Amino acid sequence: MKTSSEHVDWGFPDDSAETVSSPRSGSGPSARPAGVSRRLIRWIVIVLTLTMLVIALWVFSTHRAQNVISRNAFVKTELTNVGARFDGRVASVEVTPGTRVNAGQIIARLDDGHLRAQEVEATANIASLERTRVQETAAIEQERRTLAVAYQEAKARAEATRSEVQAAKIRVAETQEYWRIRQELSKSGMISAEALREANLKRQLALEQLAAAQSNASATEAAVRNAELNISGIAIRQQRLGILSSEINVAKGKLARVQADLASTIIKAPTDGTIVRWLVNSGGSIRVGTPIVNMVIGSDRWVEAWIDEDELEYVHIGSPAMVSFPSLPGKQFEGVIERVGVTTDLEEPVVAVPEQRTNRIRSAPIIAVIVRLSNPPSTLLPGLSAIVDINRNGL
Repeated sequence: MKTSSEHVDWGFPDDSAETVSSPRSGSGPSARPAGVSRRLIRWIVIVLTLTMLVIALWVFSTHRAQNVISRNAFVKTELTNVGARFDGRVASVEVTPGTRVNAGQIIARLDDGHLRAQEVEATANIASLERTRVQETAAIEQERRTLAVAYQEAKARAEATRSEVQAAKIRVAETQEYWRIRQELSKSGMISAEALREANLKRQLALEQLAAAQSNASATEAAVRNAELNISGIAIRQQRLGILSSEINVAKGKLARVQADLASTIIKAPTDGTIVRWLVNSGGSIRVGTPIVNMVIGSDRWVEAWIDEDELEYVHIGSPAMVSFPSLPGKQFEGVIERVGVTTDLEEPVVAVPEQRTNRIRSAPIIAVIVRLSNPPSTLLPGLSAIVDINRNGL
């Protein structure tokens, strides 16, 4: 146990030793007050240092008690992958990574040689079908007119033969009556046998003329029916026109599809944004749905902070937050909790979690919260780290 006379080493030069070792002189009475003054200053420094440490610890603990702090936070933005709608080969890349692009701006081109050949073939096929349709339409119209004339002529002949048949029937009736009268007269001896024979010849001739007229009438009726059949055949040819029109529509559809594929060989930015990286460069082959470029959409930025599950009860939508960024030292930005995650990292895809559970010191589940900054700086880049302080009291 140390006595009161023993010297305690505080890590400072020993003033008493200096006092002892210094030679006594005529100024001896003033040496002791100078040593006491130096010790007092050192004690004051020690007290101030300890006070500052206590204040710092108090401020830190108070801050921790009043805020949920997340150092596992990052700047987020909308990212998209742009691909092609068919298999092909990248012919050229028009913009470099980091380039700001506008909606509709050309960013890449695919090889389109085979599609241009298909376009020429489809165009020629349409032209050939349309010429065939025009020729068929003209031929049908010409045939319709010809058959209409033939039909009218056949009907006129049929009418004429029907009149001839009626006239022949009348003559037959007249000659039949004339022959009957001559028979009566011959029986009474009033006319000669020659006159009776002449009347019979007239009757026979009239019958033959009636038969001929009826045969001619049958032929003309057949000609009318044939003309009608020919006219009905026009409808069949018109159906062929309908088939040609359908074939033309199919060919036009194929041409439209080829032209759409041609248009798709020009890859355009879907919206305003920034090119992040090319996943397939010039000369590379791609398949349907395979992304070829990764880009940032728009200029919207927010902060995604991950908090421990035991602090979730203190975080609510609308809670104020202060956000700082290592890339912007000495600056803090006000924000508000816009959204709280509905699942922990255990249910999220691995790529959605910034740090896998197996790599963390504490393996308890964490939940993501979205912080919307009131006035975000224009220099924020997606992926920058952040420190988020969320007020526990929601004030």
